[in-house]
Amino acid sequence: MPKSPFSFPHFRALLDRVEAERVETFAEIEAEFLHAMGAFDARMAAGELTAGENQNKGLFFNELIARLVERCAGFGVAQRGKRPGILLPHVDVDLCYPADRTARPALIAEIKMAGTPKHPGNPTAGPLGRRASADVDKRIREIALNVIDLKLADVQGGTTTIGDITSWIQETRPRFFAIFGLRVIDSNDHRNLIGRFQYLANSYANGVGIALFEPVDSSTPEGRVTYRSIPPPGGMSIDDAVKRMCRVIKSAASEPTKPIPPDELTQSQQQEP
Repeated sequence: MPKSPFSFPHFRALLDRVEAERVETFAEIEAEFLHAMGAFDARMAAGELTAGENQNKGLFFNELIARLVERCAGFGVAQRGKRPGILLPHVDVDLCYPADRTARPALIAEIKMAGTPKHPGNPTAGPLGRRASADVDKRIREIALNVIDLKLADVQGGTTTIGDITSWIQETRPRFFAIFGLRVIDSNDHRNLIGRFQYLANSYANGVGIALFEPVDSSTPEGRVTYRSIPPPGGMSIDDAVKRMCRVIKSAASEPTKPIPPDELTQSQQQEP
């Protein structure tokens, strides 16, 4: 039983390949990624994973994207950390640069998987499982609050005029990116997902990257957990988003960091190097 995203053999093998071969793009490993997703989802559909182990797919995806970003940018990033906002004392971020937890972030990213096959823990789902679009609206609401909160924290005490809200969101630190792996079950699910992420790309996000995939055969149990890729809209591939993130990180690395006031840091953050 996989106790972590690194103990599931297909995930471990793919992460090892990324390191050993110094893989630079998602396109190079997309076929293996889909194979790993299918292997994991087959275990999920068979009821062989606990509720906690079901989360390992998202943790693996986070690790995979972080490694691609670090290889491209040449700088380390923090994963699954917290940064203080204005409304929320602790805002969860999946990926953050700089990695220093005592500095205001210059870049944050939400990295998630959505959509699951039918499994014993979700008996009310249809034969193809849960729609990816069923989870995305909640994620976007969370994103909207977190992004605005961290941007307000960055300009706190300054004299910046917000003016046009869309321009302010796009131009104010931290820059925000959304990267999602999406299991699509039908054309309606696909249409809803594209609409949501195009909206996100035109509002809160400085870049969106999506890996879309679908079952190869909806009529058989094996076909429902064997996947083929669906091309994303132009400019919204995983590699498009990673390249944009790298440019932002390289630019931010040449600028002074903004320290977080000590009274906003938790005790554990103050003790970190």
